[in-house]
Amino acid sequence: MFQLRLSACALFVMMSVAVPALAQEPTPSPSTGESATAGPGAPADEQLILPQPARFTPVENNAFKLTANDFRNFFSPATGRTLSYVAIVAIASAPWDREGVNNGFNIPTTVFQSGNVIGNFVFQASAGFATYGVGKMVHNQKAANVGRDIVRAQVLSQAMVQTLKYTVRRERPDHSNNMSFPSGHAASAFATATVLQANYGWKVGVPAYALGGYVALARMSWNKHHATDVVMGAGFGIASARTVTMSLAKSRFAVGVQPQVGGASINFTKIPRK
Repeated sequence: MFQLRLSACALFVMMSVAVPALAQEPTPSPSTGESATAGPGAPADEQLILPQPARFTPVENNAFKLTANDFRNFFSPATGRTLSYVAIVAIASAPWDREGVNNGFNIPTTVFQSGNVIGNFVFQASAGFATYGVGKMVHNQKAANVGRDIVRAQVLSQAMVQTLKYTVRRERPDHSNNMSFPSGHAASAFATATVLQANYGWKVGVPAYALGGYVALARMSWNKHHATDVVMGAGFGIASARTVTMSLAKSRFAVGVQPQVGGASINFTKIPRK
């Protein structure tokens, strides 16, 4: 078991957020034609008013401002609750940390080899960019928004995870370096899964989360991460994606740990919003 050096955890650098202001063009000088405003002596009901449309740049179309807002919105009570639930699961999974170091769970590494690729940040971000591009080409705005949100969730989750990696510096089970906690692969996989679930529901979310679990097992089977690493990585991925898609959330879920013979199970309970 390791001890987190909490005194060194100055975790996150806040990004400043620029709020666009409505910009209205000045009213042009009236001409001398019939469309001009009547003279000073004309009755009020005969004066011609020419309203000018206001022009502005909406925040939702600016990816950079959206991403800046994501970093600000991440630090919220909702994120605190999500990470608290995940921390409970991580504590319950701690006994498997030593098991992973000892024998890699006896899982054949060839079965999970592709998980090391699928969970990679570059792979996940590229999938997001590809989805965005295809959505734009076929004029499917929802697909484009999903691709954009996947990329946003990847950037946010990796910023948090990498900051923790360089702060905690936990040694990997294979002793290759000190970047074990938390798992970046698990964070990327679960961030994408949460974006898909928020946009398409549980019919897409369930297989997406199953793929995230596959990635987490892959990292443990290759002795790259402890069980607590992948659980907390998944938690940061979920919290980041929930921040990105907060306007889409129609329901929430509670996470609980149920003791079982020889271990424990993780239960997700869906709670509809009123």
